[in-house]
This record gives sequence, structure tokens and C-alpha cells, in this order.
Amino acid sequence: MVVNEQLSPEVDIKKELPKIFKKGFIKSLRSGDTGIGFTIETELGIKENNLEDFDLTYDGAKVELKSQREHATSNITLFTKEPEKGNFKDADLIMKYGYIDAEGRKGLKITLTTKDFNPQGFKIDIDEKEEKINILHNKDGDIWHYHLDDVFSKLKKKLSKNLLVVIAESKKERGKEYFHYKKAVYLSELSQKNFIKLLKEGKFVVEFRMHLKSNGVARNHGTGFRLNEHYLVELYKRREVLECGFNFFQYNNILFINSCS
Repeated sequence: MVVNEQLSPEVDIKKELPKIFKKGFIKSLRSGDTGIGFTIETELGIKENNLEDFDLTYDGAKVELKSQREHATSNITLFTKEPEKGNFKDADLIMKYGYIDAEGRKGLKITLTTKDFNPQGFKIDIDEKEEKINILHNKDGDIWHYHLDDVFSKLKKKLSKNLLVVIAESKKERGKEYFHYKKAVYLSELSQKNFIKLLKEGKFVVEFRMHLKSNGVARNHGTGFRLNEHYLVELYKRREVLECGFNFFQYNNILFINSCS
């Protein structure tokens, strides 16, 4: 491994990952949700840094590394972006459609998909002809909107052009978490077409996260674009399986080769 000037190491992932896979369960080097990422980074010789664009270099390409627990089902926020707002400002929307939240405030913390109107009457609609993502209400129609290119640009800033996803089985013993890293896929060519497809399928969702403060001013924690991390692979055109053994299995419609067990 050769460390470049940006402290981002050159890693031969096809050579190094099988070595880690063969180790079986490895004790997490850090407690909490970030342990899975910190542990695999340490195993690959990647030091923590403040780089926003990439974690390692592979075959001359800048690559971001993400790690996932095998059976995780929750959505993660990939980025936040506010829509273009018309006559309804945040406070207007909360006053008209909000509810009293657990802290006794008027709030509007809801999830929107393309599939159905939610209980507050909202959904998202993809207008490919106008290249917009519209926020619709079942009575008031088009409330807010995004331009597709702007949203995809934000996604590109969040996700690297090249992404390495390493998936691990997780277990706990005596209060300590252990990871068996055993599945990996190398992704490239982030696709706007695939992004739109995930929106249409209801896998990519939009989430409002706002409430009114005691003085009547809206507090907006950022409108989130959220996705189950296991669908990250579907955002890319090219998906290269990393070989390390001879036991084949299917994961998210991609053929992987299993850990070297």
C-alpha cells in the first residue's frame, strides 16, 4: 500500500478484501453505529481523515468506502435539500397541515413517497417532461417542487463516482459487537435514470422534519432524501463483484461470490 499526498491509501481491494474475509469475526474497534466502518477502514490501512470525496484509491480511481450490517433495514439520510417554495412557506405548511407532536409543538414530520398520499395528504410526483420532482397535496395540488438536475447534483456530491460497499454479518457477545466482513461490490457510474427509478418505486423517499417554535417561527431540520442503504447498489450502472471464493449467492439481484470460508 502506498499513501498518497491526500493521506488516502492505494488499496488493491481484490487482494486485501479476501484476507479480511478469511479472518471471520473481528471485534469492533469502536462502539456504536460507526464501529463497522472504522473497523474495516483500519483493516484496510485507511486512517481517519476529513476528506469529503474519497477514502481510498483503487486502480488509479478515487473510491468512497461504505460498510453495511447484513440485515439492517432502516433508511438513512443521504442528503438534505430544500424544495423551491411557492405561496406556502414552512410556517404556513405547518399551521395548515401539522399536528401536535410528542413535545407539545405544532409539527410536520412526515415521509413522502411516489406511491400513495400519506395521512397528511402529501406525496411526491416525478414529472420527467418538465424534469421536476413535485410535492403534491391531495387538495391543494402542487405545493413545492425540485428540479431533477439540482437534486441529482446534490446526490453526486454526497456519493462518490466510485463506491465500494462491504457487507458484514454482525453479532454481539458480552456486550461487544463483532463483524464478519464477507460480501463486497465495487460500484461505478452513478445513474440519474436509476435514481428516478428508485423514486418511482417508493424506495427513495422525502422526509419533512419541521415544527413551530414557541414564538411561531418555523424550525426546519432539513428536508431529507432517504434510502435504505441496501439499495445503494441500485443507484449505479456498473456493479463489479469482488471474487474471494466459490460459494455463490444472490443479494439485491446481484450475483456475489461468498467469503473465503
